[in-house]
Amino acid sequence: MHKRMTVFHNGTFVQENDFSLSPFSRALHYGDGVFETIRSYNRSVFRFDRHMQRFFNGLKTLKIVTKLKQQDIYDAVRGLIRKNRLYDASIKILGFRHGADGPTPPSGAHADILILARPFDSTKKMLYERGIRACFASSRRNVHSVVTSIKSLNYLENILGRIEAREKGVDEALFLNTSGQIAEGATSNLFIVKNKKIVTPPLHAGILDGITRDVVIQLAKDKNIHCKEKDLFHDDLMRAEEAFLTNSLMEIMPLVLVDDRVIGDGKPGPVTLQMMTHYKESVQEALRD
Repeated sequence: MHKRMTVFHNGTFVQENDFSLSPFSRALHYGDGVFETIRSYNRSVFRFDRHMQRFFNGLKTLKIVTKLKQQDIYDAVRGLIRKNRLYDASIKILGFRHGADGPTPPSGAHADILILARPFDSTKKMLYERGIRACFASSRRNVHSVVTSIKSLNYLENILGRIEAREKGVDEALFLNTSGQIAEGATSNLFIVKNKKIVTPPLHAGILDGITRDVVIQLAKDKNIHCKEKDLFHDDLMRAEEAFLTNSLMEIMPLVLVDDRVIGDGKPGPVTLQMMTHYKESVQEALRD
C-alpha cells in the first residue's frame, strides 16, 4: 500500500491527498518554472547550498520572484524528512510562476514553491556493478537556448530522449548539440576517460551545470587526477577507455555501451571505480561536518 506523504506548498505542510493544483496553473499549461532534485543521506541534505544557488538563478532567469528564502526552503526540506520519517531520500523542489494561463505571464508574479520528499530507491545496486547502456537521441541540444542552462519544468526534450532510449532497450539518451559536439544525457552529465585522464563537455556545449559534475571535477583536482573540460565528439566517446554519467540521485554511474558499441572493455573501468569511491568518501565527510 502506498504510504501517504506530507508535502510542502507555499509555507504549509499538507498531506499529499489534500494538495490540489489549480487547473489554470502555469506549471500545468507551460512548464513555467524550474526544479531541483537533491539527495539526503541519513537525514542530511547533500550540497544543498549549491542546489539552491542554481534554483534561485533559474528563477531569476525566468524572471520569477519568490518570497521564500534559502533558509525557509531548508527548514521545509528538514521538516519533510522528519514528518515522512525518511533517512535516505530523494527531494524535489519546484518553483513555478503563479498566475493565470496565457502566453504572456503577469508582471511581477511570484513563485509557487512545492517540495516533495520520498524514500530513495536503492534497489538498482547491480547497475553500478555492470554499468548502464545509452544511445544517441535523434534531437539535438540548442547551444543558443537559455533553457539548456536551467532545470526547466518543461522537460519534453529530455522525456522524448528517455522514450527513445527505452524503445532501443537502453537506459539513457545522450544528446549531441547543434554544433555536432556531445552535450549531455537526458538526465545526466557525461565524462569520458582517455589515457587515464578525465574529460567532460564544457558548459558552452549547451549543458546543465550539474552539481555532481562539479563535485567530480573538484574531487579529481583534490586527488591529483587529470580532469578538464573540452569539446567532445561522437568518436571521442566511442574510442574512450571508460565513460561514466553523473547526477545527484545516481551519483556516478559507469557507462559501458553506446549505440551497440562497447566502451573500453565493457565493464566499469578503474578510473570510474576510483571516482565512485572518492565520491562516496566525500558524502561521508560532508555528513560528519
